[in-house]
Amino acid sequence: MAALENIEEENLLDLKYIKVGKGNKNAIAFHGFGQDNSYYAPFESIYGQEYTIYCFNLPFHGNDTTIKTGIPASLDILKVFFKRFFEKNHIAGFTNIGFSIGSKISIAILELFPEKIEKMLLIAPDGFSTNIWYSLGTGSRVSRSLFKYFVKHPDNLFRLSDSMAYLGLVHPGVIRFAKSQINSFEKREKVFYTWMFFRKLRVNKDRIIPLLIRHQIPISIFLGKEDKIILEKHFKFLTQNKEVDSSITILQAGHNDLIKETAKFLEGSKEK
Repeated sequence: MAALENIEEENLLDLKYIKVGKGNKNAIAFHGFGQDNSYYAPFESIYGQEYTIYCFNLPFHGNDTTIKTGIPASLDILKVFFKRFFEKNHIAGFTNIGFSIGSKISIAILELFPEKIEKMLLIAPDGFSTNIWYSLGTGSRVSRSLFKYFVKHPDNLFRLSDSMAYLGLVHPGVIRFAKSQINSFEKREKVFYTWMFFRKLRVNKDRIIPLLIRHQIPISIFLGKEDKIILEKHFKFLTQNKEVDSSITILQAGHNDLIKETAKFLEGSKEK
């Protein structure tokens, strides 16, 4: 990867994607950190005859080589890219699927193109609650510089996180998951660039609710029972609103396995 410099440079966005399935209906899908667009392959056996699913790579994942593309992303940048994408592929309506941090793009697309969305399927979606590490790492120019330092010098970060777990400020399971995501320089660098890309895409609950109601968009959320990061309580603002067509399904899984487990659940539901 490129050196950790000049991250404020902004170029045009160019997200790479593969197509899964050959159906007449359309879906777009975004994976999570450390994955790539192939993680949605299990959906082909379930919906491949009904849907064509456009599975996107997040920046700095899969075969994406444009390290500075779209840093930081904004609604304006995403609007230009996806408007062109929808026109090129003649997509008038689609199902909007997102997993973990990839759900931030799904939510941005909800804000930008609500009239095109037929339904939403979010799997352990990130951004609906405060992530202390994300907030600290991306909040200001000073904190971003400190984040860059920790990428190169992780021992101090590990000691800080262990202390927070010891003091009960953060669940030990969260610390273990975080360490698994940053236990090599390559992973830490990927976290850095990915978070810098997403740092301006914030989930605004007050904007989401009216869009879901006005455009009558059903939203299904899938969570993992063993997931210590994304919790059911983060979505009460949806389930407690009677005007929103929403559902939450809890699966016996941890965070990283949820795309696969969601596919299994949907396949079982379809057979009934």
